Amino acid sequence: MPAFKLGDGAAMAYADDGAGPPILLVHGWAAHGGFFDALRAALSRTHRVLTPTLRGHPGSDAGDAPLTIETLADDIAQFVDALGLASLTAIGWSMGAMVLWAAAPRLGARLRGIVVEEMGPRLVNDETWRHGISGDYGAGDVEATVNEIKAGWPAYVARFAPRMFAPGADPTVVAWTAAEMSRADPGAMAALWSSMAKQDFRDTLARIATPMLVIGGADSQIYPDGATAFVAQAAPHAERIVISGAGHVPHLEAQGAFIEHIDAFARAARQPESITRGANP
Repeated sequence: MPAFKLGDGAAMAYADDGAGPPILLVHGWAAHGGFFDALRAALSRTHRVLTPTLRGHPGSDAGDAPLTIETLADDIAQFVDALGLASLTAIGWSMGAMVLWAAAPRLGARLRGIVVEEMGPRLVNDETWRHGISGDYGAGDVEATVNEIKAGWPAYVARFAPRMFAPGADPTVVAWTAAEMSRADPGAMAALWSSMAKQDFRDTLARIATPMLVIGGADSQIYPDGATAFVAQAAPHAERIVISGAGHVPHLEAQGAFIEHIDAFARAARQPESITRGANP
């Protein structure tokens, strides 16, 4: 798997599959590019699929830059710049959606479409926002979460991973997810959780003119229905789809339906043009 050299000398691993109109897959917190393996295999039949593993996650360096959403967004913008992509569609799952929203101004018109998979504009709840993490998760809970992550990462993952799926999910998939998440560095994950908890994209969404497909899981245990509903209402060119039987990971829980929606959206989002594969950095 090739690696892309970031501005501070760190290396971001990525997969580059297929040929055709580019699609960028940006994973969620504590995951890695391998969480998209089945999706990228399916999409690479008709697209060039670029799947980075974000810095600080298993397989990529943390580097010296602060582990924040802003740093990850800058990494993605550097990556797209280096590849010389004239246009692309991007899928952001969970934290990956925040990364794309933060990168959108720099990517500009090259970003022809954004797919938001199971993410709201804000994690924490307060009197102005009731669609953050389920269970009335508030600013006062962030420090406790960070301490749990640092003190006992495997135990934290064991509690968190099953909540990512709809009730009754395949236990094999849940177990694989927990095992893969356990590989992440707890210090890096604590830093990124803290950064996510500080983000508030409610106003930003109104300024992102890029067409947006917002996908929610009907049985998500992480975010309430209002999270993705807000994104679809706030972004000026957005539509929303809710996938029944899926939780926080629709691309794993309902792969067939997910791919159908992505294919249709990607075709509609891009203008007819010839896109060549180009050289890797």
